[in-house]
Amino acid sequence: MAGIKVVTDSTSDLPADLISQLDIEVLPINIVLDGKTYRDEVDITSDTFYRNIDSYSNVYSREIYYTDYAYTYKSLVRRHDHLLIIHCSKHVSPTYDNAVKVHEDFYNTHECKVSLFDSGQCGLGLGLLVIEAAKAVQAGYSFTQVNDLVRKRRDKISSFFYVPSLKYLRKGRKISGLKSALGSAMRIRPILTFNQGHITLTSRLTGEHHEMGEKFLELIRNDLGEEEIVNLGIAHALAPKMGEEMRDLMLENFPCNNVYQSYVGTPVGLNTGPGAVGVFYTRK
Repeated sequence: MAGIKVVTDSTSDLPADLISQLDIEVLPINIVLDGKTYRDEVDITSDTFYRNIDSYSNVYSREIYYTDYAYTYKSLVRRHDHLLIIHCSKHVSPTYDNAVKVHEDFYNTHECKVSLFDSGQCGLGLGLLVIEAAKAVQAGYSFTQVNDLVRKRRDKISSFFYVPSLKYLRKGRKISGLKSALGSAMRIRPILTFNQGHITLTSRLTGEHHEMGEKFLELIRNDLGEEEIVNLGIAHALAPKMGEEMRDLMLENFPCNNVYQSYVGTPVGLNTGPGAVGVFYTRK
């Protein structure tokens, strides 16, 4: 039996090298494209999805189904003494709720200690919480200490997604405040965030594309104020130039030693479309 295993789902947008380095178990959620179901990053990659995004007429994500989750859960509890499971917001996906149901149905069939967390996030915001938990495990933290760390950090994470077009958001059914944006005659670039686990339209940027980086940064300044950050994540969907710009702007204004760069995966990208950039950070 191994010690503590950190488990998450593929909405965390963790880069492959960190998954391997930190020994994180990533469970694939389901992507439905024109009626056919694919396991995220198993049956279909983000690259393939973005290359073909405009050819799909109906796209959406689905949670990890109960039966699939139960099979994986039973395998993991046989192999580990402790499981620390951190999932995306239950308001975005029922995966967390299915995890709770599976644990309630099978907790008395094994001796593995299991903790379950709803991160209230999605994308690399979830990823930052998972990374910090996995690093704590490698540093020798006890199971109780890692649980305490996750509880402490969970409410200190902020996520912002810059979306260059309303085109793909028009299909989003779980975004609070979106209706008013869609009714606008102006050419706007929405900024999405998480508020109590809900994806929310928090701002609308206007102007030329080359101005967006500074305007995005100003929104983040307003959120952070004088606070410092301990983790910074940058993710993009086929927008490496703006991703690099936001990384540089963030580091110029908010120095941080722990910087992680990744890709906006399919579960988030099917709502934002290509060109999206995410900025994620953990307050000190």
